[in-house]
Amino acid sequence: MTLRIGTVPYSNAFPLIHFLPEYLPGAVISEWIPSAMRQQLAEQHLDLALMPVAELPHLPEGRIVSNCCIACDGPVQSVLVFSRVPIEQIRSISLDSASRSSVMICEMLFRQFYGIQPETHCLESDQNPDFCGRDAFLLIGDRALAYRPTAAWPYRYDVGELWKAKTGLPLVFAAWIGCTPQVFDESLALALERARDRGLQELETILDAKERQGIALPLGRERMLDYYRQSIIYKMPSAY
Repeated sequence: MTLRIGTVPYSNAFPLIHFLPEYLPGAVISEWIPSAMRQQLAEQHLDLALMPVAELPHLPEGRIVSNCCIACDGPVQSVLVFSRVPIEQIRSISLDSASRSSVMICEMLFRQFYGIQPETHCLESDQNPDFCGRDAFLLIGDRALAYRPTAAWPYRYDVGELWKAKTGLPLVFAAWIGCTPQVFDESLALALERARDRGLQELETILDAKERQGIALPLGRERMLDYYRQSIIYKMPSAY
C-alpha cells in the first residue's frame, strides 16, 4: 500500500522532508498549509502529516509518530506578532490562517499572561499585513521570516521567546501525526528519524538543492543555517 504523506510548504520543514524519499521509497509526498491537514487525515486522503499538534484533540484516532517535531526553546524567528502598540494595549489582531497551533498559542499568551482578549480577524495568505487595519498581526513560517516591518509597526514579539519567558518551557508547534494503524510502526518512526538526522547533518546540501530548483529562501544562506541550528528544535523536547 502506498504511503501518502502530507508536509508543509515552509523552509523549516526542509530538514525533515528532503531525504524522506530515500528512507521511504514509494511514498507519495504532497504539500498542504498546516490548517488543511486535519481534514485530509480525517477523510483518509493522507496517512501521515507533518501538522500542528493543536489538531490532535480534533482527531480522536490521531497519534504522534516518531520523536520528530518542529519546536523551539526560546526565540523561533518564524512565529511573530507585529504591533502598532505595546502588547498589553492590543485590542484587535489579524491572525495568519495557516496554522491553528500558532494562533492558539498566541491567544493563550494574550489571555493568560497579558490579560487581554483582542478581537481576532483572519489574515489571508495573499493579504498584505501592512493594510490589515488592526492593532497587530501574526505571521508564521516563511512569511514571518521574510517580512520587513515598516515604521507603522514598531513592536515585534517573537512568540517562542514570549512562551519561554512566561512558562520556562520549550514549545512544540508541529509533529508527524497519523490516524491509521499502518503508521503506528517502529520502522516508520525510525525512517522519519533517520531522514531528519541526515537532513540536519547535510543542511548545506539541502540548501544547494533548493537553489538549483529555483526555490527562493526567506533569508540569506547563512541566516537560514543559523535558523536551522539555533532557532528550531527537530527532536521532541524532554519536557514533552
